[in-house]
Amino acid sequence: MSEVTVSRLRIAALLLVAVLVESTLAPDLRLARVAPDVMVLLAVCAGLAGGPEQGAVVGFLAGGLSDLLIDDTPLGLSALACCLVGYAVGVLRANVLPERSWVLTPLVAAVATATEVVIFAVVGDLVGQGQLLAGGRGWLVRVALIEAFFNAVLAVPVARLFDRAARGSKGAAAIGADRPDRVAAR
Repeated sequence: MSEVTVSRLRIAALLLVAVLVESTLAPDLRLARVAPDVMVLLAVCAGLAGGPEQGAVVGFLAGGLSDLLIDDTPLGLSALACCLVGYAVGVLRANVLPERSWVLTPLVAAVATATEVVIFAVVGDLVGQGQLLAGGRGWLVRVALIEAFFNAVLAVPVARLFDRAARGSKGAAAIGADRPDRVAAR
């Protein structure tokens, strides 16, 4: 089995563990009735570890799994929001952030998580899910800040775990590693 395949299997296992944590443990960790969103954190970590392509793919998969857990929103809403955030973090990492900057990881995770919450609520409202903004701006800001806090606290350990899973012994990222132009750029 190639190193890329092994890395992809590790990422798939991380996604499965994250969805289990999201559905079983996270609801019990509520702060002011807001639970952490582990799936967004995986999208952010994917963008930080592998750039825009890996951030978008893992974000889409993580959001899609999250969509399966949420009964009252359209299928694909979380997938879209997580995909956009994972891609944006990947672009930011590729063009602005220094390589392996663990110091900035909590800040990036917090800002990206708050952005995902806003994207989720606004796009949801645009497609007829008015209940997502029914609590008003204050509620949306509270949810965004609390989820951002949770993910900032968890960012460094989860990012290191994701980075280790995504990179094989040769250091190639799992998604896009089979394309020589991608590997040479790393």
